[in-house]
Amino acid sequence: MKYAVLGAGRMGSALIRGMIASGFTTGNSITISDKHPDSLKQVASQLGTKAVESNALAVAEADVVFLCVKPNQSLEVVAEVASELKGKLLISIVAGIHASSLLTAAGGGFRVLRTMPNTAVRLRKGIIAIASNPSATDSDLELALRIFSSVGTALEVTESDLDAVTAVSGSGPAFALLMLESLAQGGIEGGLDPEVARKCAAGALAAAAALVTETEETPLALRQEITSPGGTTAAGLEVLADREFPSIVRDAVAAARKRSIELSAKP
Repeated sequence: MKYAVLGAGRMGSALIRGMIASGFTTGNSITISDKHPDSLKQVASQLGTKAVESNALAVAEADVVFLCVKPNQSLEVVAEVASELKGKLLISIVAGIHASSLLTAAGGGFRVLRTMPNTAVRLRKGIIAIASNPSATDSDLELALRIFSSVGTALEVTESDLDAVTAVSGSGPAFALLMLESLAQGGIEGGLDPEVARKCAAGALAAAAALVTETEETPLALRQEITSPGGTTAAGLEVLADREFPSIVRDAVAAARKRSIELSAKP
């Protein structure tokens, strides 16, 4: 099977790296296109893929097309390749742009699945939500689940879920990285070597994630296990509660979700 990746930016490149690293496919089965010739050649050289500057040519050679461009470019790009898309499967990773909008922009005649992966797909540790559409078949969905399971954990959701998924899974790593950065800075201010502080902070977040994913306990129950009355963890959690940290995080998720909805409303 041949694949086209329209957009060789961070997410498109991360997806390609993950698919190749997993052994799901090889670089010579993937054709990439991008409006920036220099970055296109660089990515193709690094990953061993084919590269073309024409989106239409990339789509013409493919069975499955990944749409990895910016939201404000997506409808223009699918309209540009409409004739080449006929009868093919388009898998969009674009935030906020509905499947119906993509179909309308290119005049229909092809199948669409929407997905929301996060950047950890390059490490084969991503979370990828997949939303089907009436235009797509059960076989299309099964194929998408296989593709994205090769680069992480693939979850089937409804399209109406994707705005919240975008906020939690897509934007969430950046929120967590800010937490990691702050943890490390706290360690540095406490006298730790910066590299030691960074590793301790990264290990703390990795430990929290592993506890949630590898046990059947809730984050609340796990947090209670860690927290001894009157201990160091309790002292720190009291500060976070006083500063309304949980509310701040929920507000960040709400803001990201709102922005995803706003993107979908734009023409």
